[in-house]
Amino acid sequence: MATVAALVVAAILGTNFHLRRAELLQEFQAFVRSAAGTTALALDGDEVSSIHAPNDAASLAFQRARKILDQSRRINRLSESEMYILRPVSAASPFETEFVVMLQAKTFIGSRYTIPVANRARFLEAWKTGAPTSSDVYQDENGTWISGYAPILNHAGEAVAVVEADAQISRFIERQREELLLALAIGCGAFFVAMIPGLLLAGNITRGLNKLSAGIRRFQAGENDVQVSVTTGDELQHLGDVFNEMIISLGEKLALLPYVSRFTAEAVRRSRQDPQWLAGMEQDVIVLFADLRGFTSWCETREASFLVRELNRLLALQADAVVSAGGDVDKFIGDAVMAVFLGGDDSAERVLACARELVAAIRREIEAAGWALAVGVGIHRGRAVVGSIGSETRRDFTAIGHTVNFASRLCDRAGKWEVLVSGLFYEMLSPETRSLFERTEPMEFKHVSQTVPTYRFTVPIAGSADPVGMGREESS
Repeated sequence: MATVAALVVAAILGTNFHLRRAELLQEFQAFVRSAAGTTALALDGDEVSSIHAPNDAASLAFQRARKILDQSRRINRLSESEMYILRPVSAASPFETEFVVMLQAKTFIGSRYTIPVANRARFLEAWKTGAPTSSDVYQDENGTWISGYAPILNHAGEAVAVVEADAQISRFIERQREELLLALAIGCGAFFVAMIPGLLLAGNITRGLNKLSAGIRRFQAGENDVQVSVTTGDELQHLGDVFNEMIISLGEKLALLPYVSRFTAEAVRRSRQDPQWLAGMEQDVIVLFADLRGFTSWCETREASFLVRELNRLLALQADAVVSAGGDVDKFIGDAVMAVFLGGDDSAERVLACARELVAAIRREIEAAGWALAVGVGIHRGRAVVGSIGSETRRDFTAIGHTVNFASRLCDRAGKWEVLVSGLFYEMLSPETRSLFERTEPMEFKHVSQTVPTYRFTVPIAGSADPVGMGREESS
């Protein structure tokens, strides 16, 4: 808190320093411009025009002009060397000037002086327009200065000479230093006065934030029911209450994750970058259906708790096989599983390996338990519409279309422990893998106008007495 306060004070002082520096520069420019301008107005241009030679220092015109310069110099608190009158030597060389009137005891009328390059535009502006001007900060061999220029006009209104008033920049720096020290003193005093209640407030804020931070870390570590107690009686306490409500809401949503397919979760994540991702698109997919045979009659004589527990175990084995192969369990339909695999060069081999592992795992479990169950698998590859399907209150991110329907019908026709695939999927397999399949008799399918070539493969298992082509049982 102290560091932040100190940085704020430093930022304020720094900003004030730069702003005030610009203001002071403008003030000093106005000062030298005003000093030169008022002095030029008090001088008689015709008298100044009569001063040309060193002997003119004794003339009445020189003495009157010098008296006016000295009065102006005293009023503006300038030194004798900081106010004088110049005159261009010729119209062709306006920046080559000669001294006309000066305040030093030893006069030097006619001595030459070249206007510094940085000031020439301002000098020429004053000479031509008849209005006082001022320079920016510049340096010469005598120091760093700001100069003001004002033309002296004769009775005809013509410029005959120029009053130059200089202010050494050390005055500007000293003034700025004084103001900075004053601001620093005020800022430090305000800082120490503000620190007392600030430290008390910071203690309350820090304790509250530490509790919130600890709660967030516990939530990240897996405590989905974490709650924090912030009793500061201010907005921080309200933030703690909001945090507790958020954790409760997140816990409820996290509890729903097992009911959401990985396909859906990935779609939601992608939709953050591309809102059109959920709108629906046609993609190349491979759809796998796996269905338990004889499940309807088997479950009629069993208790509900046993039935749910064992069915979940069998479905979990199938889901693990799908996820391990890079697919996604789109949904569970009773005792059936629908899985979707996005297309790829090796996707067909992975999907078949998934089907073989799925069937072998279920077969081991069923035969070990001695149940009169089996599983059949149907696989088809093709185009499907993938998108968010449903109503405003209930949606699924799923695949729909002929490819999905045909994979389901292949599953219906698959025998026990059998994988039945379409010709399109079969063609994606390597020749070595194709040799494991047997072409089936031509099959007719609902809503398909002609017979479709299909291929089957019965998954072997050690010690199994169920030969290839054993009779089929319709799915539940």
